[in-house]
Amino acid sequence: MSKSILIKLARRIGVLCVLGVAAGSAAMASAQAQEYPNKPIRVIVPYGAGQATDLMCRVFLEQLKTVLKQSIVIENRPGAATNIGAAFVAKAPPDGYTLLCTGNATSVANPLLYENMGFDPDKDLTPITAVAATGFLLLAGSEYKDRSLQDLIAKARTSPQPLLVGLASTTATVIYGMVQEAAKIPLSRVPYTGGNTGLFPDLMRGETNLVIEAMPSAMGLMQGQNVTPLAVTLPTRSKLLPNVPTFREAGLDVTLVGWNGFYAPSGLPPEILAQLSRAAIEALNNPAVAKGFEPIASVPMPTTPDELRKITLEDREKWRPMVKLLNLKAN
Repeated sequence: MSKSILIKLARRIGVLCVLGVAAGSAAMASAQAQEYPNKPIRVIVPYGAGQATDLMCRVFLEQLKTVLKQSIVIENRPGAATNIGAAFVAKAPPDGYTLLCTGNATSVANPLLYENMGFDPDKDLTPITAVAATGFLLLAGSEYKDRSLQDLIAKARTSPQPLLVGLASTTATVIYGMVQEAAKIPLSRVPYTGGNTGLFPDLMRGETNLVIEAMPSAMGLMQGQNVTPLAVTLPTRSKLLPNVPTFREAGLDVTLVGWNGFYAPSGLPPEILAQLSRAAIEALNNPAVAKGFEPIASVPMPTTPDELRKITLEDREKWRPMVKLLNLKAN
């Protein structure tokens, strides 16, 4: 047999081997998808147990395990503004058994605040669905009881000192910037880097004039407190607070929806992603989830993976000017 024929034969064998490996890999991935999930799934929540995002994720995951007919183990890994827990998932095997349920800070705010998050949320995480949406409230202390946002703006313009605004999150700080820009009033931010526990006591003592806080936390802290909600950042009024106007109704072009998302490591097989997406949407559409979200002032927000990716990028561009204007940096 001539040398040229041997070379051609070797090339053909090589091509057949490559095709065989590819076909074998595809068959294996298909088999994995058909079997998925055949063992408990671990979901990392990068917040402390009992926090609003943790509660939202637990309501959703309780229904998801019913849809998937598999156990789900929730593991809280807080720290570094969610980066520790999210990085753990980003570096996990992309087999669908280590997933992430987190707030929008992970993929929207943190890329603007951190030079190095330890991972790239756009490249290292695969969106599955958004989980829940909520709004933020602007609340005033007793000195503004039964007053409107426009009353407050009018008073702020004549006040010799800027109004002090308590803020316990990056999202609240971005909203603060939006309000300041839209109303053109002097405000001064008071950051609470250790959490929101001091927000309302300080407001009650008059150490701050205003607070911007997420509805799940604010509504719990409002119980029995002499505070006045002036406006909500949602595009329409919340059914839980029907008498509180949106910022737009009150005359300011300020709208921002806080949300949670559900993710897998990048490289997740498409068949498993499709299965998780279908299961997550089915779970979120169950009335039990909407009912479970009510006490934490949230509503289900099912999306496709592509829709979540689009929302993330749009929100990040919306936040970018405020992060730059306020010179926000990671603590």
